[in-house]
Amino acid sequence: MKHDLPPLDTLKVFEASARHLSFSLAADELCLSKGAVSYQIQKLEGSLSCALFRRTTRQVYLTEDGQELLKTTQGVFNELRHQFAQFTNNNEDQQVSIAVTTYVAVRWLSANMAGFIEKHPDVSIVLHHSVNSSSFNLSDVDMALRWSPCRKRKEANRLAEAALPMFPVCSPKLLKRMGHSPQTVMTQEMILQKPWCNIPLLCEDRSEDFWDEWSKTLPEKLANPRRVINDSNVRVQAAIDGQGWMLADELMRNELNNDWLVNPLKDCLTGYGYALLRNPSRVVNPKAQLLGEWLSEKLNHTNEHLQYPS
Repeated sequence: MKHDLPPLDTLKVFEASARHLSFSLAADELCLSKGAVSYQIQKLEGSLSCALFRRTTRQVYLTEDGQELLKTTQGVFNELRHQFAQFTNNNEDQQVSIAVTTYVAVRWLSANMAGFIEKHPDVSIVLHHSVNSSSFNLSDVDMALRWSPCRKRKEANRLAEAALPMFPVCSPKLLKRMGHSPQTVMTQEMILQKPWCNIPLLCEDRSEDFWDEWSKTLPEKLANPRRVINDSNVRVQAAIDGQGWMLADELMRNELNNDWLVNPLKDCLTGYGYALLRNPSRVVNPKAQLLGEWLSEKLNHTNEHLQYPS
């Protein structure tokens, strides 16, 4: 039967935005960009021919139409959750799905899940590696382990987080090519000068440039050419091969301990880390809850045993 409902994805985005009264928090919950959330809201408002939010510089507020739609949307979602819960209780073999990049899966998740799998061999775990893609949506999985800004306050869908500083690393080959030893210690200001200002900065996304954040205390922006390599594992190998600087985190401790990469620049970028996010629109089955508690404990343990560049 054909219906005249607006796209259902826009309703999920609306519900999260209205609940938080924040496009940014909704974007974080759904693992979308803030721009994608804003676009979906505009799309919904266009299809309904009415304004759902009143926007100010720092805050968004629901209009009367928005308040009415929120009540209806949450009511429908709650009914669906109840129905899905019945399906869940009847499905003993339900899988637990986690969205995570291959970088994090190889360097952290695999080792920390080994003990869980040994204790709970009946739990079937499915990994999704599209967590950083523009099409990814948290509602498609039970939970996600994702790089994000650290939050000062507790959020319902954020089970745990580990704050990992980022710091520049490069290959000893690159330092030798520049006439320096692997033991070289540099200051931030040196990267502005020749020949260092010509060394490429390896990055993931030019639109969200962590290099600019790392260097924000410098008197001018970094002029180094950027080399975009979206796959983190490929970016690590490029750094090892001497193709340029890379912003590393604690998950690259193996490369540092083996001297495949060195960190002559000691300045760190803080305020980011890995967050374990729960899908707020899905009924948490007991197996997913078990895994969430296990991974939360491991993330907290990682937080307590951080090693900083030295």
